[in-house]
Amino acid sequence: MEKNKLIIFAKQPKLGKVKTRLASTIGDEKTLKIYFELLEVTKNVTSVIDAEKIVYWDELRDGHPNEFEFGYQNRIQTTGELGFKMENAFQNEFNLSARKIVIIGTDCPYLTKDIFEVAYSELDHVDFVVGPALDGGYYLLGMKEFSPFIFHSIPWSTKDVLSLTIESIRKNNKTFALLKELSDIDDINDLEQWKTEI
Repeated sequence: MEKNKLIIFAKQPKLGKVKTRLASTIGDEKTLKIYFELLEVTKNVTSVIDAEKIVYWDELRDGHPNEFEFGYQNRIQTTGELGFKMENAFQNEFNLSARKIVIIGTDCPYLTKDIFEVAYSELDHVDFVVGPALDGGYYLLGMKEFSPFIFHSIPWSTKDVLSLTIESIRKNNKTFALLKELSDIDDINDLEQWKTEI
């Protein structure tokens, strides 16, 4: 039976390899600690989601437990730019049978169970669901059939990701719904805002 799926894109928590924009301000060691916190927050909120959960890592570790264990499948991202990696992950999961697929990263600590429920629910009525990030990107993307065009000709990690994604959806005569706007943790200002709120 086809079911809903949740793809989580994550990097292995390695010193000097995560959140480089943040690390340029607070240093690698503090940044790694923050990244572990973000992984934990992501695990806590997604553990209660009624969907098959697959973590796509930048690499898999031999002989060490991954941060997501029980209730999660672990796969490895393909090589290439971000859009190609996401396209490949969606294609894999639709090929393995899925009704609706949503993808997130590990950068948004404001995700809630309600946001995921709304995302899957919206896909009953539209082709895509998008969670806008304050920096002009998106923290969540969902679709109900494999649509690779959504990942093409997008300048990743820029303020134009969201607007060009929506433009692409419209050009292809597809429908979409927007979720509430949230912040990612990319730099020291984002971090300070998050810490103030918690």
